[in-house]
Amino acid sequence: MVRLDILHSNHFTVTASGLVLNDGIVQTVSNPETSAQSGSVLSVLSLNRNRNRNRNRNRNRNRNEDAGTHGGILEPWKERDKLHAMKADWIDLPVPLPPSPEMLRADAKELLIKQALRKTEPESNRIEEILREANLELSGYLRPLGIEGFSGFEATERLFYVVIALTDEIGLRYKDRYNVVRPNQIEPRLNPLLPNPPHQSYPSNHSLQSFSVAFIFSRILPEHPASSELMNSARRIAENREWAGVHYRSDTEAGYQLARMLTPCLERVCEDQMLAALAEWV
Repeated sequence: MVRLDILHSNHFTVTASGLVLNDGIVQTVSNPETSAQSGSVLSVLSLNRNRNRNRNRNRNRNRNEDAGTHGGILEPWKERDKLHAMKADWIDLPVPLPPSPEMLRADAKELLIKQALRKTEPESNRIEEILREANLELSGYLRPLGIEGFSGFEATERLFYVVIALTDEIGLRYKDRYNVVRPNQIEPRLNPLLPNPPHQSYPSNHSLQSFSVAFIFSRILPEHPASSELMNSARRIAENREWAGVHYRSDTEAGYQLARMLTPCLERVCEDQMLAALAEWV
């Protein structure tokens, strides 16, 4: 039987070694598991504390596993500083103007076709890809190179992460300039798989980021047979945003063109990371 009257008749403090009563006597717990079964209030507290500690360890372990390969990569502040110092080289690139409203409506109707087809084989396989690619993750770039899940390519992974982080900022600046609305704002029959991101549509950042990763890797190892596979995967990731209903085809093409024009600038910003990545392959 648990003696709850002790809580009312004594002042006490819970410590790591036991319960300190108001007379200074310490009630120790030798075995939290067995003592808890005998009804000790402190034993229950100690057992719960141990359970919570183990639960927190498991939560932290799960968080680390969910973080993926880039979980330990820091924000690339030095590379951002370099990028900002070269702003004149990338802020006004000749990206094609976005389509007219009439052309956007035509593009949106194409997305209605994709929306219907994604319920059929083999296009239904895209749904899992779309949901996975909604967040920052590198498997779509590592798998074509045959290094997903392998150690020894940390510099390559960091390079890809840096490229993705830098081009995310660049893409947002161009989006703000062109201010193109999302497809379902033009075609209400569209039912996107994902919520609309809180920024404009043109150009597609997924397209810009994916093709930038592919272009940069091809500059490191242009003769690598997997470079073409990486480019195919980049296009798949970019086009999946159309299948998700959040981007027009023109957004994807603009992201590709911007990535192509940005590559020389990114090479200068990421020179050290590119050399470190190259050392993992030669």
